[in-house]
Amino acid sequence: MANTNPTTRRILVLGSASLGTALVLTAVAALASATAAIILLVVIMWLAVWRIAGANRRELASIKKQFDSSRARYETIIDRLCGAVGMRDSLTDEESQRLSRLASALVRQMRVPTDQVKLVEQAAALRDVGKQGVAQSVLLKEDDFTEQDWAEMKRHPEIGYEILREISFLTEVADVVRCHHERFDGQGYPRGVAGDSIPLAARILAVLDAYVAMTSQRPYRKTRSHEDAIQEVLRNAGTQFDPEIVRAFTEADRRGLFANGRSARIEPQVSVVSEVK
Repeated sequence: MANTNPTTRRILVLGSASLGTALVLTAVAALASATAAIILLVVIMWLAVWRIAGANRRELASIKKQFDSSRARYETIIDRLCGAVGMRDSLTDEESQRLSRLASALVRQMRVPTDQVKLVEQAAALRDVGKQGVAQSVLLKEDDFTEQDWAEMKRHPEIGYEILREISFLTEVADVVRCHHERFDGQGYPRGVAGDSIPLAARILAVLDAYVAMTSQRPYRKTRSHEDAIQEVLRNAGTQFDPEIVRAFTEADRRGLFANGRSARIEPQVSVVSEVK
């Protein structure tokens, strides 16, 4: 039986145990009584359930340990990828934490799967990875962009997509990164997709990213108030932003889940970075 696969071994063990139990119960019923056989059957079944439950607990603990280890490696890879392409220097922890909390609150309000929070956070961290493929003369240009400059800059979502889709566990993130400059009305780039053709996480990120950028300090413009930023998001519902997500965003704010824009009442899962460009 040494070369038998685990499934076959399990079947053989269960079959042997069932046969043995049947023989024992038959013998007890013949030598004692049917009542004694029933009592013995109950005891055997209880012991079997107890052993199965114990095995399940050990298996679940092992799976959880493997999951936690995989998640830690996963997040480390994302963090190192961001560092490798120089995406950490200009982004603050405060903004990272705000976007994470806002994403948690908004997803809770929308009642969509919580994995969308993680997807939003990861896409926010990696959304500009494609700028590594944009000409430095454009990235560092201080004058107004020409049409050629804009055409070059607008390549970065596709470049980011091509980079990330080669990593098996980042394929969903790659799709969101590809669409992070798309607009709900189809006037965005790089592909001009619209409505539900844009991944849900990308539509959520668009609203949160804009809000966080407007209400954060920038050296080149005045910081907007929470109320002003909310009104700006509302003004762009149906054009730049998905109106359903804007509705959920404003409802979450009305319920106080955003604490007037300072923070959300839900603890962040992972710190991320985000800024609208």
